[in-house]
Amino acid sequence: MENRTFSAMLIGPRDRQEDAITDGKTVFQADLLTRKNGSSAERILLAVCDGMGGHDGGEIASMFVCEALNRIRWENVSGEHVLESLAGIQREAMVQLPENSGTTVAGLLAGNGRIVAFNAGDSRIYRLEADAIHYISHDHSLIQEMIDQSILNVNNVGFHPLRNVIELGIGPAFDGSWNVKKVHVHEESLEIPSYYLLCSDGLTDIIGGSDIHKLLMPDPVKNGTRLYNTLKQKTLRDNTSFMIVEIR
Repeated sequence: MENRTFSAMLIGPRDRQEDAITDGKTVFQADLLTRKNGSSAERILLAVCDGMGGHDGGEIASMFVCEALNRIRWENVSGEHVLESLAGIQREAMVQLPENSGTTVAGLLAGNGRIVAFNAGDSRIYRLEADAIHYISHDHSLIQEMIDQSILNVNNVGFHPLRNVIELGIGPAFDGSWNVKKVHVHEESLEIPSYYLLCSDGLTDIIGGSDIHKLLMPDPVKNGTRLYNTLKQKTLRDNTSFMIVEIR
């Protein structure tokens, strides 16, 4: 598979970067702006992790999960393999990470003509098409649960005081959640070309899906700079990270 990627990270109003991203080989955790053209690989792994700002060691947790994902051999491109691998990472996290630390994860695995998108928490994955943007992950948040149960209208979330309550992630902070919540997995056939966006909630809290689509199309990787520059002109509320991939 041929692929191009665009990655960006902004520290925003925080005093440190608690997000981490990986391209399957290298983990980044700093202010970042980079585009890679013309790479070729049998498997593609991308992930965005958002260390929990209200917990100890959020930056340690996000780095830990990205590094753990990079160590896995991904010959089996399936939701089952992803779930088994993330459960293993959670077991390792319980032993190795600081007490009460945790992170979200949103990842994309491509290979064998398949796409597996997975997430725990409120970091997101979108598929971008010429005329639409499709949200293919599913938030593990109190707000999302209220939306799913028709208690809250999606258009009324705004600055809801509970919008940052996360119900699943990886790390000791989420030990009890793994007994009652499930990592979300979305599988689909890989169409050529395909475009995907992975991001922390620092992006989606500031720019809505339709505006993201307008900024990125018709060439999402090339126009990643446009999205980045738009973010820099806004008042960010959090660390903000995103990755865009084109697969051919």
